[in-house]
Amino acid sequence: MKTLLTTLLLLFTATSFSQNTIWSHAIGNWRNGPVVYITPLIETTEQFTTPMLLEHYQEEFPELKGATDIDVLRFGTPEEGNESRRTLQAKYGMRKLEVVMLELPKERQIEEPIKKE
Repeated sequence: MKTLLTTLLLLFTATSFSQNTIWSHAIGNWRNGPVVYITPLIETTEQFTTPMLLEHYQEEFPELKGATDIDVLRFGTPEEGNESRRTLQAKYGMRKLEVVMLELPKERQIEEPIKKE
């Protein structure tokens, strides 16, 4: 039993340190608008769950606190994430919904990975 616990502990420790870097953005009010909010792309890791990322986005962008629908999207490269943002902006624009492309506050313009506290 002691060996099993030690093995599980080592496995858990190894997997928690080997998380890949990913890119993410959120989209708010995406079902019916009237204003669709799209956040900028942020660098994060695979260890962040959807609820953790949602909390981060709602804290960082006050516009999302009143959003009825929020979805978090994840990407392997920043190019994929930026393409998603452009595609979503065009898609919701064609549906005649106002699209607001949110920006990071000026003091946070340098993209930093979000860190688990």
